[in-house]
This record gives sequence, C-alpha cells and structure tokens, in this order.
Amino acid sequence: MSKGGWSCPKFVDDECAILKRACNPGDKGCILYGKALFSSSDSPSNEAFEKRMERKMKRLLKDKDVDG
Repeated sequence: MSKGGWSCPKFVDDECAILKRACNPGDKGCILYGKALFSSSDSPSNEAFEKRMERKMKRLLKDKDVDG
C-alpha cells in the first residue's frame, strides 16, 4: 500500500505479509498499530496510540516527581 510518503516493507503482492490479508494500516497486528495516529477516526490504532501516550506521560511525570 503506497498511498503517501511511506510504504510498508511488509506489503507484498497486494497483502500484508504479517497478517496474510489485505493491507489496512493500523489494524491490530500491523507494525503501525498503536504507534501512529491515523486521520480516519475509526482506525483501531488511534485508541491504542492514545493509551500508549497516556502511559508514556505518566512515566515521565513519575520520573520528574522522583528527580525533582
């Protein structure tokens, strides 16, 4: 799936080589899942991304409280 400035190295012969089905960026199992925020509000990655950022912020704040 090459629809922009990035192409996935796992996209082979019109399907995802990891999931063995049509490429749908952001689906659970995709290498981008939880690592990217998609403009499509129904992407499953978006919720996982938000949770990941919340955990990261909590760790950062905890580390700041310990240091300071």
